[in-house]
Amino acid sequence: MEKKEAPQTTLPKKLVGKKAAIGVLLFLVLSVPVLWIALQHKPSGAKALAGGVTPTPIATNAPVSTSPPSGKQFTLLPPGSALPSDQECAARVKKSSWEPRPENDAANHRTPTAAQLKALAPWTTASLGIQLDPRADSFRKRVTGDFTGTTDEILQWAACKWGMDEDYVRAEAVTESHWHQSQLGDYSGDKSACPPGSGYPGAWDGSSCAQSYSIIQIKYMYNKSAWPLTRDDTAFAIDYQEGILRYCYEGWATYLGSNYHAGDIWGCIGRWYSGQWHDSGAQQYIGYTQDFLNRKVWLTPGGNF
Repeated sequence: MEKKEAPQTTLPKKLVGKKAAIGVLLFLVLSVPVLWIALQHKPSGAKALAGGVTPTPIATNAPVSTSPPSGKQFTLLPPGSALPSDQECAARVKKSSWEPRPENDAANHRTPTAAQLKALAPWTTASLGIQLDPRADSFRKRVTGDFTGTTDEILQWAACKWGMDEDYVRAEAVTESHWHQSQLGDYSGDKSACPPGSGYPGAWDGSSCAQSYSIIQIKYMYNKSAWPLTRDDTAFAIDYQEGILRYCYEGWATYLGSNYHAGDIWGCIGRWYSGQWHDSGAQQYIGYTQDFLNRKVWLTPGGNF
């Protein structure tokens, strides 16, 4: 999905972005405006305030398998925990040639340049227009997208890096895009809400454009400085979004009000979609994601999920 968390560049995805199948479903069922404040589909925070609506692992140096990884290696770390480094997580990812989304291969093997990372807008109150604890920007500085591999290996790596449960990351990526990095979402007839350029899938065509892109649906409007990395680079997209999710989980998305508190990972997942704290849109998004999680739909034979 794609939520908004803060206006500008790092909102919760839905705050940042959702998907086709689910995105359409949510739109038809909800038809509710959402505050994609900074989480992809938004800027950091909710789905990004991240972006998209449619509708997330880490391994060892064991021999490469052709089957989905078995067992769970990465679980949710409590707020305040020390987080592993890019390198540590890369070494811990369970290697497998299993790839239910081979069309992601090119995006799975791109990484950002130093200049692109330096250009990312701060995850701050002044930059995003929502109240954030100043510590949130320390997580923006951890975003690197510095990993290549299969789609599942990338999801594992991001889960490890941000202290997230790998199956939660897998499930949310199903909700947002069914694991398609090429997923387009949140179509708009307002050209001013569109990413720049022309000729690419989702670009302004004279009547509409897609606002949210990537496996986790990050919304351009709230994450302009992350464009086109969010569209082109799978590891960057999920790294960026999980950073936003983590600062919410740490209790740093202070704009969410008096009922908001650290340690509620499902509240933060819902915020990625709606930009708000346990509102109706967030609750429905949480329900879809928990259903995918309980059924582990990503293990469906033939990648039919």
